[in-house]
Formats: sequence, structure tokens, C-alpha cells
Amino acid sequence: MSELHDMLLAAFQVEHKEHLESIRAILLKLEQGDGVAASADLDEMFRCAHSLKAAARVCDFHAVTSISERLETLFFQMRKGAVRPDKPVVAAIRAALNAVEDWALGVAEKRNPLEPIQALAALENALENRKSGAQIRPDEEDISTPVSRSALRMPGSDAELGVKLLAAFQIEHKEHLEEIRAILAEIVKNGVPAAGQVDEVFRRAHSLKGAARLAELHAAETLAHRLESLFARVREGSMSLDREMIRVIGLGLDAIEDWAATMVEKREPPNSAHVLQAIDRIMNGEPNEEAEPVAKPVVVEAAPFSKPMFQPVETVRVSADNLDRLLRSTGQLLTESSHQNVVARDLTGLHRQIDNLEKEWVAMRNGAAPALRQLAAMPEMVRVARYLGLVEQQVRSLARRARAVRQLHQRSSWTLGMLGGQLQQDVRRVRMVAAETVFQGFRKMMRDLARDDGKEIDFHVSGFEIEADRMVLQALKDPLMHVLRNAVSHGLELPAERQRQGKNPMGRVTLHMEVLGNRLKIMVEDDGRGIDVAKVRDVAVRRGFLSHAEAATASPEELAHLLFKAGFSTSKVVTDLSGRGMGLSVVHEAVARLQGEVELRPGKTAGTTLFLSVPLLVSTQRLLLVSCRGQTFAIPLHGIERLLRVMLSEIEMVEGKPMLLFQGQPIPVLSLASLLEMSHDDIRVEGERLPLVILRMGTKRVAAVVDALLDERDGLIKDLDGPAAQVRKLAGGILLEDGSVSLVLNIAELIRSFKPSDRVPALQKVTAAPVKTRQTVLVVDDSLTTRTLEKSILETHGYDVRIAVDGVEALAKLRSESIDLVITDVQMPRMDGFQLLEEMKKDKLLAKLPVIVVTSLSRREDQERGLALGADAYIVKRKFDHQELLDTIRQIM
Repeated sequence: MSELHDMLLAAFQVEHKEHLESIRAILLKLEQGDGVAASADLDEMFRCAHSLKAAARVCDFHAVTSISERLETLFFQMRKGAVRPDKPVVAAIRAALNAVEDWALGVAEKRNPLEPIQALAALENALENRKSGAQIRPDEEDISTPVSRSALRMPGSDAELGVKLLAAFQIEHKEHLEEIRAILAEIVKNGVPAAGQVDEVFRRAHSLKGAARLAELHAAETLAHRLESLFARVREGSMSLDREMIRVIGLGLDAIEDWAATMVEKREPPNSAHVLQAIDRIMNGEPNEEAEPVAKPVVVEAAPFSKPMFQPVETVRVSADNLDRLLRSTGQLLTESSHQNVVARDLTGLHRQIDNLEKEWVAMRNGAAPALRQLAAMPEMVRVARYLGLVEQQVRSLARRARAVRQLHQRSSWTLGMLGGQLQQDVRRVRMVAAETVFQGFRKMMRDLARDDGKEIDFHVSGFEIEADRMVLQALKDPLMHVLRNAVSHGLELPAERQRQGKNPMGRVTLHMEVLGNRLKIMVEDDGRGIDVAKVRDVAVRRGFLSHAEAATASPEELAHLLFKAGFSTSKVVTDLSGRGMGLSVVHEAVARLQGEVELRPGKTAGTTLFLSVPLLVSTQRLLLVSCRGQTFAIPLHGIERLLRVMLSEIEMVEGKPMLLFQGQPIPVLSLASLLEMSHDDIRVEGERLPLVILRMGTKRVAAVVDALLDERDGLIKDLDGPAAQVRKLAGGILLEDGSVSLVLNIAELIRSFKPSDRVPALQKVTAAPVKTRQTVLVVDDSLTTRTLEKSILETHGYDVRIAVDGVEALAKLRSESIDLVITDVQMPRMDGFQLLEEMKKDKLLAKLPVIVVTSLSRREDQERGLALGADAYIVKRKFDHQELLDTIRQIM
């Protein structure tokens, strides 16, 4: 922290001098001229004062910040013509500049600088002597006046923000347009949209509208809003995506692209009225009027801008996916580094064996020296003596090489671990950005939303200076926009209504961010009308989310959670702000993808509070490894409240169910296997103590019994593929040192899915594992994840499992081991599943062995081919269900 402060101080010492010299040079020009300042000079002084204020604020130099703010206001008034730069005003400015210089010098010399009281008073006098008219601060002007082209050319804070938002829009709009066009091309090719494609183009149009609104590109916003409405009707089923509609949508996308291009090319944007008319005709069901010539929009040539509205910046763009893959690669490098520990142990053991062999040889050589000399003297034994000498040389050489290899590996392993850790830290640092860089447009967006909705708003933001993974912040940008929109649209009342309720006419919305441990916590709070529980209950029943009986018994918290359901909306009118059912469902889906938690609660006094908790980094997390039914699972530490080893006597029965009294509250006790639906057996207890993991999500807690608590580590979480990707209770997987995969649990889904059942789990004390005959299954698949998943399922249900990565290895195991059943994939290297079936049927010893094909090939021809070759069952991975696999095995065996 001290190093950072020194760096900031050094930068300020350089920067403040540049700003002071620029202002003084302009003042000198004023004094030597006719006393009338040029517009460009006033703009430059305003920019210097603004930049000086920002630099002082970063360094927490409050005195300099105060002077800079007044200078900024004074230069703004001079720019408006409300203050003349006469001698008293110039003298006040010089006094202020001198005070800043003295203050900075005092800080550099590590002495307490004098407070600039006289300089501040002089500036106040200069402001009071301005021409008649109300004083308007530069930051207040933006509240009442939208940013225009001329405002964007101003060097103030709004101008800088406007340029940044335009630059962001230039990147973001291309991504949305490319994705929409790609999906539409697929729909044209296939004839009908695939599952989720309409939802995706709707979401893209919705995000495009929000981005255009932030950048104040009203024409692009209108086009995106019209396309969003069109996709909404398609999603509802009232319209279909035919070729004519896709053609008109393409016109709309082209118009948005052309409009954005004018920002870079510094020309007037085209008229998009004819495109809007074409979209409206489609939505109103009117015939296409393409036969009639459409009048070409008249473009009025305007004088070229004195400065470009948007100046593109040369940057190197790296996609978030590539950066994420880079981080994952560094994690794999560290995993491989940890694997070297196993190699090091083997090398150490090998070195000891060779060292012992050398010692034994030396002892034998010394003890049998006379006999060996006699042996060497016998002509017929010369070759034997020569061979023994060669063996001695080889043993000593082997010992030296083993020692050198062991030392070389130790150095290489240490270097690999150090460089891998440094590389991972560097990549993480690249991905970490301040929240302000992603969410900087929220303040202005909220002012615009409130103005459009006829409401008054006091929007408070805190914590924007914290840093988090850019991918996490980008993933939360759209969801937070929806939450803030809901706060304005659904939450805050109109000023007149708030006055009748005795509230401040100006509504209050707060966005607060903080970091706790390795988690990013976000709170959005408003003092509006709050959640209308009765309306939520009514909508839930009408739309089939709850039955009448369920709605009558549902708690307010359960009803509030329904607001996160896709398509659930209590708004009766579709507007720019709400009513499409996109808001809170987007929040829930985004947070779930980030392995986070979201909760909606009533405000402390009024209104609503929404809490978000997500990881600071999108991939690596701190994990606890536990053992359950012979498998190793990883649990994210943020979802664990406490680890306990409790005596059986501490488990109490409450209403016939085992409970643990923890911090005065009863917590249900059940096995982790039951939570994972691996087994619904009673809780097995070995010994007198139970290892418990208390899982927590919000106010809900569950005490999960595990077989053992193994280890705690940072894990690089990898996405699952195949059937495992469809299991919502799994968040991913990590590689262990032995190369196996440990599945990472999704705590939020585990606890959310837990419902107390009527069956009462009993505490069953196990003295010895029952001995029974176990059948052996060979799993053949080239996917590590699929092999691990199937192995876990089968071993949990009492089968011994052998593994093969392709047909060649499978045949070798079948001919060398006793196997009762084969489960095989089709697409594998060297020998695929169909070829394996053919080879098995040719072998008399393997021909009658049952085979189940589990593959992603779903075509009827593939299924018929597999069954014709002799497969006993054919299961498609897309429809894969572990219960179906187990039922199939039981039927066959």
C-alpha cells in the first residue's frame, strides 16, 4: 500500500506542474493581449482544472481538490460569458495556482502544508462577482441536458465518458450483430429455429438496445427496440420467422451498422425511417410494398465537425474466451507441476535402489577380492572376470546418472512451479479491472431512465474502485442493468404518489459493491413500493407456476424467488423499461453460470434489496475435498459455514428427523450421497463421530455427512462435457495429482433442491463393510470426463469398474481380465465402438459378453448399425440419464 502511495505521489508531482504551467501560459497571453480569451484557451483551462481535480482526488489531496473544483467552475462560467477575466479574477486564479504549487511542495518535503484558505476565499469572491444569472456547475448541466455532439467535444467529464461509451459501443454492437446474423443464417438453412435460438436473438437485441441507450445513440436504440419487439412476438408464438421477416431484420441490422459507422467516419448518420416502416409493416401484418419505389432518404450535407465526435483508438483486442483459455492453460501447467511430485518420489526411490546396489557391489567386490584375482588368473575364466569389471563400471555409471537426473529434475520441477505460479498471477492481473471501467455508464443511464419515466431519483454508487475479473463484471453488466431498470420501473413511485405516502418525492436507489474474501458482493437497494406479494401470488397461479394450494402456503421469500423465473413479470404494459419478463431471470441465469448466489429481500424500512454474491475470479476457487461413497468431491469454500466432527449423541431427533443444534438453530442432517441423489439409504456411521459439512446459501443450511474430510486447495475448475454438463448440481471438475477428476459441487443447486421428505433417514452404525460378489464393468470412452462420471455412478451402485480409452485397449483388457459387461462409446481413436463390437463377435470367448453403447450419435442409421452388430442396448448421450443406464444394466445382467 505504501509503494502504491509513493507511485501516485510521484505521478502527481509531475502532472500538476504541467496543468499549472498550461493555465499560467494562457493567463499570460490574456494579460499581454486585449483581455478577451479565445474559446480554445478557455476549453484548455477548463480541461486542465478538471484533470487536476481528478489527479488530486486519486491521491486524497482534499485541499487541492477543493481549489480545482472552484477553478473548474470559474472557467466554466468564463466559457459561458458569465465571468470576465479581469484583473481581480486573474489575480484570484494566480493565487489559487500558487496555493496548489505550495501545497504539493509541502507534501513532497514531508511537512504539513498550509490550508489554502485565502486562495479559496479569492475564488469565491470571483464567482460572486459574475454577471447576473444562476450559477450552473458543469456536472449539474449534464443532469438536465442530454449530451449533444457539441457537448461530446467539450473536454469535461461528460465528454470523456461519452467518448468511452462510444468506443465501447463500437466493439459491443459488432458482436451482437454478428451473432444475430449467424443465427438467422442457420434458421434459413434449417427451415426452423433450433431450441434457444429465438431466445438468443431476443437477448442480443435487448442488450444492443441497452448499449445504444448508454451511448446516447437514439436512432440505433430505436432500431434495436423495434427488432426486440419483433423477436418478442416470435418468441410468444404470435409471429413466425419467415424469409420476408428475416430480410427485413437484415435491413434493420444493416441500418444499425451503418449508423454506428458514421461515428468513426465523421459524417452525418443516414435516415433510417424506411427501415422502421418496413419493420412496422411486418409487425402489423401488412403486405410488402417493395414493388413501389421507396424514396431515397435525403441527406443534408453539414459542415465538417471541428473535432471528431469519436476518435477510434488503436488497440490489440483479445477475446475473453482466449484470455480464459490462457488462464486455464496456466492452471493446467500448475497441475502438471504438482504431478512432478509423484515423479520426484519415483526418482528418489529409483536412486536409492541403485545406490544400495552400488554399495552391495562394492562390499561384495572387497570381500571377494582374492577369489576374483584367482579367477582372473585362470585363462578359461578371463571373459567372466572381464564381464564382472564391466558390470562394476555400469553400476557406478548408472548411480552417477541417476543422481544427476534426480538433481536436474528437482531444479526443473521447482522452476516449473515458480514460473507457472508467476504466469498464472500475471494472467489474473491482466483480467482484473476496476468495476468503474465496465459499469461507468450506470449513473447517466439511471438519470435518463428516471427522466423518461417521469420520476425523480437519487442514485448512490459505492465500491466502483474495487477490482474483479473482467469476465465476471462483463457477465454481470446486463443483469445489473435489468435490476436497476426494475428499481426505476417497478420499484420507485411517481413523485406525487410518494408525497401522498409521506416519502421524499425523490426516490433513492443504491448500488454497493464490496469484496469479502474471494467473493464479490453486490447490493442493489431502493426505497420504492417493494414487492407486491399478492400480485406475485396471483400471477404465479394464472401462469401455472404454482397451484392454488401451493400459492396459499408459500412464504413471501418463496414467492419472491418466483420473480427469477424466465417469463415471469407482474408488469401489464410492455415499455422500454420492463414488461417482457427478461429482468430477474437474466440475473438468476447469469449468477448461476458464475456459480454464485442471488437473493431478493424486503428493504429495511421500505422498498426492495437484491443481494448478489459471485467469485472474484471466474475459474479458480478455494475448494474442500471430501470423500463420499468411495468418490472424491470438491466443495467451494464460500458455500461452507463450518466443518464439524460431532458425537452421535449430539444428533437430536426433531419431529422424527435427525437434526444438529448449531448456534441455537436446528439444522437437518443427511448424507451428501442423498443430496447428490446417489443413494437414499440411511446415514451410515463408522465409529463414534460424524464428519459434517454445514452447507449454507443465504439463510438456508444443511449438515451433510461425508465419509472423510481430505484436503483444502485452490482448484482450476474446468467445464464438464457430455452428460455431466446437464447435471445442475455439478459446477465443473478439477484434476487431481493422480490424473483423476474430482467433481465440483454447485452448493446453490444442492440446497435449493433439498426438500424435507416424509421418509426419516436413520443413523445406521456400520461395523464392517458387507462382503458381496461385485460384478465388473469395462467402460470404454476417450473422454476423461465421461469415463469419470460413468465410473462414479457404477462404483456408487456396487460395481467394480475397469477403464479403457479406445477399442484396442478394451480388447486387451477383455482378453486378460474377467469382465461381466462392456459400456462403450462409438467415436474413439485407433478402434471405434462399432469396430470393437465386430472384433468381440469374432472372438468365441467374448461373443456372448453383453455390450451397451453410450454415444452422441443419435441418427436412426447409427442405432440400427449398433444393434445389428450385436449391442444389447443403445443409449444417446444427449438423452443420457444415469438412472436409465442403471436400469438397462439391471435388465441385461
